[in-house]
Amino acid sequence: MSEFADGLGLKRAVSGYSLHVVPVALYAWMRHPGDFRTALISVMECGGDTDTAGAILGALAGASVGKRSIPAEWLNALWEWPRSCSVVERIAARLAEQKSSGQALGPVRYLWPGLILRNLLFFVVVLVHGFRRLLPPY
Repeated sequence: MSEFADGLGLKRAVSGYSLHVVPVALYAWMRHPGDFRTALISVMECGGDTDTAGAILGALAGASVGKRSIPAEWLNALWEWPRSCSVVERIAARLAEQKSSGQALGPVRYLWPGLILRNLLFFVVVLVHGFRRLLPPY
């Protein structure tokens, strides 16, 4: 995979520029069809804007082979309260049902006020970390 990135002139790392990241994600997806783990690891090893490359690769793999291609231990380790894999699955099922029925079925309910609490906690953590970096030894 890194040889492909080198051939694109990305010897040091893959940038977030679409003409760089899209070909790398496409190449990994086509080189490792159905093998989400290997494809994602090969994209990550190229370095650079790995979150964008991984998101593109994940979308391609998800569209072609679905959830079953994602390693179970990775799915089980996800924790984004109050949204979870089960909430995303309920949303997908609702969208499929809505498409087949042709009627608006309304939103999927979950504890959305929890997002405010979670984001406030993250905000405090980021502020504390930022202010801590103002002190020695930084």
